[in-house]
Amino acid sequence: MKHKITIACLLLLAGFVVMPASAQQKYSPKRTKKLQNLRKTYQNKYVNTRLKAYKRAQTEKMPLRLVEEDGSIIELQGYSKPQGGIPLYLATDNINAAKTIGTYNTQVQLGLTGSGVTLGIWDGGGVRTTHQEFGNRAIQKDSAAALSSHATHVAGTMVASGVNFGAKGMSPNANLHAYDWNDDLIEMTNESAQGLLISNHSYGFIHGWRFSSSTGWRWYGDTTVNDTVDYRFGFYGDRSRDWDQLAYNAPYYLICRSAGNERNDNHTGEHQYYNGTAWVTSTTNRSPDGDYDCLGTDKVAKNILTIGAVEDITGGYTQPADVVQTSFSSWGPTDDGRIKPDIVANGSSVYSTDDDSDTDYTVKSGTSMSTPSVSGSLGLLQQHYHKQNGRYMRAATLKALVIHTADEAGPADGPDYQNGWGLMNTRTAADVINNDKQLAIIKEDSLINGVYRILTVKATGKEPLAVTIVWNDVPGTPVAPALNPRDPMLVNDLDMRIKHWSGVYKPWKLDPANPSAAAFTGDNVVDNVEKIYIANPRAGYYHIVIKHKNTLVGGGQAFSLVATGITKGSLFFPVPENLKAENVSTSTADLHWDRAGYYIGYDVRYRVQGSNEWTVIRKVRRPHLALRNLTQGTTYEFQVKSSVKRKRRRRHYFWWNNDFLDRFFSSAYSPLATFTTSLPCVASFPYNESFENGFGQWTQSTNDDSDWTHYSGSTPSSATGPTGAKDGTFYAYMEASVQGVGYPNKKAVLQSPCFDVSGLNQATFKFSYHMYNESNQGSIALEASNDGGTTWTSIWSPADSVQQDQWLDVEVDLANLLGGSLKLRFAGTTGESFRPDIAIDNISLTTDQDSQRKSKGEAASQVNLQTVTISPNPASDQVAITTEAQNNDLVNFSLINLNGTILKSVPVRSKSVVATQTFSVGQYPKGVYFIKVETKQGVVVKRVVIN
Repeated sequence: MKHKITIACLLLLAGFVVMPASAQQKYSPKRTKKLQNLRKTYQNKYVNTRLKAYKRAQTEKMPLRLVEEDGSIIELQGYSKPQGGIPLYLATDNINAAKTIGTYNTQVQLGLTGSGVTLGIWDGGGVRTTHQEFGNRAIQKDSAAALSSHATHVAGTMVASGVNFGAKGMSPNANLHAYDWNDDLIEMTNESAQGLLISNHSYGFIHGWRFSSSTGWRWYGDTTVNDTVDYRFGFYGDRSRDWDQLAYNAPYYLICRSAGNERNDNHTGEHQYYNGTAWVTSTTNRSPDGDYDCLGTDKVAKNILTIGAVEDITGGYTQPADVVQTSFSSWGPTDDGRIKPDIVANGSSVYSTDDDSDTDYTVKSGTSMSTPSVSGSLGLLQQHYHKQNGRYMRAATLKALVIHTADEAGPADGPDYQNGWGLMNTRTAADVINNDKQLAIIKEDSLINGVYRILTVKATGKEPLAVTIVWNDVPGTPVAPALNPRDPMLVNDLDMRIKHWSGVYKPWKLDPANPSAAAFTGDNVVDNVEKIYIANPRAGYYHIVIKHKNTLVGGGQAFSLVATGITKGSLFFPVPENLKAENVSTSTADLHWDRAGYYIGYDVRYRVQGSNEWTVIRKVRRPHLALRNLTQGTTYEFQVKSSVKRKRRRRHYFWWNNDFLDRFFSSAYSPLATFTTSLPCVASFPYNESFENGFGQWTQSTNDDSDWTHYSGSTPSSATGPTGAKDGTFYAYMEASVQGVGYPNKKAVLQSPCFDVSGLNQATFKFSYHMYNESNQGSIALEASNDGGTTWTSIWSPADSVQQDQWLDVEVDLANLLGGSLKLRFAGTTGESFRPDIAIDNISLTTDQDSQRKSKGEAASQVNLQTVTISPNPASDQVAITTEAQNNDLVNFSLINLNGTILKSVPVRSKSVVATQTFSVGQYPKGVYFIKVETKQGVVVKRVVIN
């Protein structure tokens, strides 16, 4: 009957909704909705799993819940497999805390009590909320099966008010929301959506060996994976991923989990193990749990804080030797080598509240006790940060702060798999909050793909320089069950380095193959925590560089940074973003980018694409810059970085440090952006282009997915395009495939020069196109613009989507587009098949005034400009330029380098309709240059190579 009641309660819980508390951290409606959907996912997954497990357990006569003689609780949650597998039992992790981790000093000296902060607790039963230590601050939010001594003790360690001073909790004025451990992820997701910042979980699944007064020794490993070692120790499984998923989607919610007490559990001789259907007796020799690699699979999630247990330090920490490990606290590594536990705290002989009466107290030990010491202390730190800044820290920031300020523990400097990053020091963490923006930095930022951050700091030279970054990583993908798989569960791999003229400093890392070895520095590819510690830095400036490997999943990654050992004048400059060029003409362009912050200037550099020679413009005060005297028809690339300079410090200062900056600081340069200057408008007609000499004055767009190709003969893939040009030898085409397969929905744009069609009454645009016999071959459109290319309108596309293997001729009437300037472009889009390439050739633009212009000699002038000859080309000593021109016309010849600098310019009067000029070029560096020929009828620019 008792089992039936439990299942009935479970069915009621499946539909529960947690009523909103006073939210501590408000999320956007979009993120709140995401968390609500995640709660539904967990509800469907875990409630159904446990219902099936209860029914199976009843059939196999397995206990659902047991309270042991020592007060520990175990309760069935499911089975590792629908058929066979092993039963999954949760168990409490039990086996003079505030002084050990510096919380007492923080309470007394800074007056912090956790006021205004709500903490969460999930445990093996209900909290005695009527205890005199809780007043009206503790609420049991669900219908727990029974009161629990363990849960009440943990709650007291977190928030007891100190009626009995020896039992005073870490956050004695904080509120507490309590739940039992059934449906934990569902309830946690709902609470996080309401603004919960911190929760405590002093329990975990049973792994390896366990003794029970009712069953004796049992081994909880899965013999189908390994017969002597429980593979789940250190294994990143589904449960690990689900806890990471919640933490990733609730960025202000830090989950605190006990490391467990499995270390040194061992038995030889007769015992029981589960064979897939029942517990059976065995005498097989199986491995002891630990020393190393005895963290349960639910303890090794990346985005939580895992806490181990050490002996009490009643006088407070003074040196690493003061930190003594308990005999039971579980040690790392995780299977992929990550540093776990994250931190340690006192878990031995902790005095706190008990559940027998409202005035009852007791002493307990275990990582169950060390974890509430930490979670309660975190409430003080969030209270303090909110008081100083008016907002709360992200979970990754709080975790970074705790790791960064931990006291050194263990046999060697740096982290280890016993103590993680060290013994928590609440007072030191609070001091860093006090010194933020002055002698320390607490920074929340993010990376996007292809961008990195630089923070320049000034080390005092009198204390260590330390920098820590932490990020809530995308959940990993568990591998198939196996013993110690080394597959990294890190998804977005951020990298931190500190650069100085004396060398490059790298973060701590550990070797899982040699877990007792001391930490060393190098490229950490497994942890979502990186810490660099420079014990004896030289006084001066250090550059903290944060980059990423590969492509960031999700397009970006938030991270948190803590730095100490610095002086005033350290500043984090963001890299300018969203670079673009507007109002691009033949010789000018207006550059724009997003503002990087107040009191920040910019350095801009640009160059001709393909050149190694930058032009740098400094002291740009606003996020835009006008470039002039550019070369027509040329593609440029540019970058921007943010900066502050000495000359501007009296007018442009930054109150981050409440002080002026005392030297030059800057960000890294932004990713490259490009633009192409236009050519002069064509004003003489008819105009013809058959791509016999490249693309002529037609240009490729930089805002599309692919490019057009200048080609002759058959396209590379047979039966996919034309076998030759429509006119002459060459044509333009866009490829429909990549490595023999379709390349769908990729756009390529080929744009005409500007046409001057003012004063015309009629104009016709003609061309030939080829699209080869496929129903899903993509599309081609002719588009027009009368505003210089800002807006485009489609004026033609094929009526029939299926074409034959032939060139088709098209005429388009431009009468409705006359009266000013006109640009045209071909916009091609690939289809799903690899076959249909799209080709263009035989372009012309004719007008009603062609004959009139010929009679006035205008056509001859156009022909002359188009028949400029350069000889020799390439040239090494001299180059001669010749053009036809009307008799006695003034023709200007110029030699220009890739940066647009005019090296030589000579005016010449034409004689006998020919103008000639020779330039000496031997004194110039080898490379590409431009010859510019100008007459009153127009301008021509051609390239010349000097070798």
